[in-house]
Amino acid sequence: MNNSKLDKDLKVFLDLYSKFTYYERPKKQCSLLKGDIDICDINGNYWDTFEIEIYIDKSKYPHYAPIVVESSNIIKRDIDWHISKDGVCCLDIDHEIEYLSKRGVNITAFYQKKIYPYFTNTLYRIKNGKYANGEYLHDFDGIIQFYREKLQISDIKVILRILSRIIENKVPGRNSMCLCGSDKKIKKCHLAPIEFLKSLSKERIIKDLKGFRNYQNKHLLSS
Repeated sequence: MNNSKLDKDLKVFLDLYSKFTYYERPKKQCSLLKGDIDICDINGNYWDTFEIEIYIDKSKYPHYAPIVVESSNIIKRDIDWHISKDGVCCLDIDHEIEYLSKRGVNITAFYQKKIYPYFTNTLYRIKNGKYANGEYLHDFDGIIQFYREKLQISDIKVILRILSRIIENKVPGRNSMCLCGSDKKIKKCHLAPIEFLKSLSKERIIKDLKGFRNYQNKHLLSS
């Protein structure tokens, strides 16, 4: 299957990263980039090397994020380390990955902004016992953390209001008062994060809304 965008982006990537080899795999849905990532600290001191595999869906690229597998088995296979038992790496929360996919992924930019930082931060934790840049919590607690950080809103009721309006296609115009309840217009307040959320699949927003309602009900029962 020909994909001229992928061919062009791969050439740039392989010119930059000579430790990677590309495997077309004609009979497979995904092509493969396989190679080593050398991790250095901010002073240029070598730390360690990870062997990784980057699977790219040839039919969906650039609107589908690559799947990354750590094949050197340096990282403990545990959800607490943001990696599956099969070595599939959780590079970021699903919402951010979906947003990137819809906009269109560039393999070099994805490597630089998602893949390399994941392994750098993981190695930092191996050496120092914690992530340098923090991490998302697990399960739905991580979803709550994501929304609170993205919207800069801690009140679950306000987050529920925003999600409900998005699902109902009733988000006011940019010159209307913001849904957060401030005295500012949306364009001066929460325009960017609301537009981000509107770009996600309706199924994801519905699922998150249900999760927030369950979370709210549990806390009401326990209070």
